[in-house]
Amino acid sequence: MAALFRGRWLYINLVTLALAAFLFWWWQQEVQQTTESEAQWIPDYYLTHATISQYDEQGALSSNISAKRFTHIREFGTTDMLQPRFNIYLADTNAAWFGKADEGLILDSGAQINLMGNALVTNGPDVNRPFSLNSQSLRLFPKQNYAESDEQVNLVAKYSHLTGTGMQLTLDNQRLLFLHQVKGTHSMPRN
Repeated sequence: MAALFRGRWLYINLVTLALAAFLFWWWQQEVQQTTESEAQWIPDYYLTHATISQYDEQGALSSNISAKRFTHIREFGTTDMLQPRFNIYLADTNAAWFGKADEGLILDSGAQINLMGNALVTNGPDVNRPFSLNSQSLRLFPKQNYAESDEQVNLVAKYSHLTGTGMQLTLDNQRLLFLHQVKGTHSMPRN
């Protein structure tokens, strides 16, 4: 009977030891995977109080963007920005667009710029047709001279004020399309 009892304990001890070894191996695998995924989120570089400029094929300045902080994450190909300010220069018309936001995200090496929180885009110094757009979220496509939003957008122009949900704007010809729930006022100046 004692041999049977010792055999059972030996078996139970071996099973317990094997289970403990398996659980320890599994725990180490989870810790390693967590560490690897956290390492992927580590920025490969950041810049503070910097300006990034982009030039066209002819060497003319096409845009620049400055921010309090740029944080680049190589694995995603994105750059986060804190309080971005930007200028987009249109080559054919010598016009410029300016803007700012609380936060921003650069995608595809500057092909798309997402602006979040108090986003403003304006052609400010345009004497003939000045206007400004405000929204909580805007997407800019500097190479295509295009901007869009799915959020509510407020337009303030020389004699107009419009509000709508969703917007598409072509920067070079100032063609603006509101998509939904458009409300506005227009006034003519008195002579």
